[in-house]
Amino acid sequence: ARQAPADRKRVLQVMTNLLSNAAKFSPEGSTVLVTATLGGEYVRIGVHDNGPGIPENFRNRIFGRFAQADMSHTREKGGTGLGLAICKRLVELMEGDLGFDDRQGGGSTFWFELPAQP
Repeated sequence: ARQAPADRKRVLQVMTNLLSNAAKFSPEGSTVLVTATLGGEYVRIGVHDNGPGIPENFRNRIFGRFAQADMSHTREKGGTGLGLAICKRLVELMEGDLGFDDRQGGGSTFWFELPAQP
């Protein structure tokens, strides 16, 4: 299978956005954890926060343009609603995938997978 090299600037933009979101929505003084795992043909980067989690009614459009959850703390934090849509597109351009999972004990894990280099 052909492996696409990751673009350093795109990866940096995705990481910057995911880390910014994690810090923005985590309680003050909490830790944002970043993990990297190699699973077969993909490398998975995870950004784990301690925020309020993703509301059930927002999950299906979280990666849409101008999408923002209608929660009081979201409105307080500001933002354009473009960050995750841009991240998803950048990761897809590098032949990868981006998603999220609930984090045990509260919060969310946003992750992206990119093809591992041969």
